[in-house]
Amino acid sequence: MLEKGKISHTQLFILVMTFEIGTSLLLAPFLMVAVAKQDAWISMLIGLSSGLLLVFFYATLVKRYSQLTLVEMSEQVLGKWAGKGVSLLFFFYFLVLTAGLLRIIGDFITTHIMPETPITAIEITFMLIVVYGTRLGLEVFSRTSEVVLPWIMMFFFLLVFMLLPEIHLKNLFPLVEDGIKPVIKAAFLSLGVPFADIIVFLMITPAVSPSRKLGKVLFFSTLTGGMIIFVIVLMAILVLGPNQTTQLNYPIYVLAQRVNIGNFIQRIEVLAGGMVFIAIFIKTTISFYSLSLSFAQIFNLKEYKMLSFPFGMIVIFFANIMSPNIIFFQTFLFKSWTPIVLLFGILFPLLLLGIDTIKIGFNKRRNNILGSR
Repeated sequence: MLEKGKISHTQLFILVMTFEIGTSLLLAPFLMVAVAKQDAWISMLIGLSSGLLLVFFYATLVKRYSQLTLVEMSEQVLGKWAGKGVSLLFFFYFLVLTAGLLRIIGDFITTHIMPETPITAIEITFMLIVVYGTRLGLEVFSRTSEVVLPWIMMFFFLLVFMLLPEIHLKNLFPLVEDGIKPVIKAAFLSLGVPFADIIVFLMITPAVSPSRKLGKVLFFSTLTGGMIIFVIVLMAILVLGPNQTTQLNYPIYVLAQRVNIGNFIQRIEVLAGGMVFIAIFIKTTISFYSLSLSFAQIFNLKEYKMLSFPFGMIVIFFANIMSPNIIFFQTFLFKSWTPIVLLFGILFPLLLLGIDTIKIGFNKRRNNILGSR
């Protein structure tokens, strides 16, 4: 295995939870409310339930191949060349995911925090930090996630508490005004942002020690992250209302602007920006780490860290090619992203699980026949 570092169950829990909420804090309220309006919170609960079902499939694969990454699993189950072909597809998926994350943080900062700064400058600076984190290794940035988690959670609870006076329950009604179809469609979008993305962690689970009970860690971390996203979506509806939420690219930033306690505690959107920056940094680093490691394993390289700088430049280039402007990127999220994610987050894992189950059954039957002789 190319990764020599080891991480604990607690660190895996934090990584999965932070990965899950990374871009979802920015995108989930806008995407889901735009489709389901005031019923987006129902869609979020349906999406979370489906996400937990996905985790069950991932946990089954991890239990069978706890010491293998997704790339190594593919070769083990499908054979060398078919496995490398599937792994190469996953490599391109990690590339698209990383480039998309880089574009999101660039758009967010240039829209709300530094509007006069060229987005390319933001992307280069952010990518250098991600490259540095990747070169330090999985163990180091996992420890970093432990340090920053209390700050993320503190701001989350602080934001929710301070927004309580701004809540308007009437924003939740009428329930299911346009029928169940928009609710299901929004729940479908939630699989793309963020639940099916968790397939990335099959590149990391072999580094977790001990290797037992990884399924429970994945389940509860997904549940925790999903509940945080649910609360943010619900607060966006209750405070801003469905109409205003759909007009905002990043509702969480405006939610933070609405905080006003006694005309003294207000304008805490900078804290929201910091929370989002940290969460997306961790998510992008995990995705970029998986990108580099998958390539190294596909082509049997001795290490993955040497790939970080060239791949960093490729990601920056690809981020601007795949998303020339925010409107194009939003259209891509609504129409194309979820099907792409489901291809890699559902179809391929089910393919691996199904073929592996058939092979296990065939080997048992053969052993029984040989034993009876």
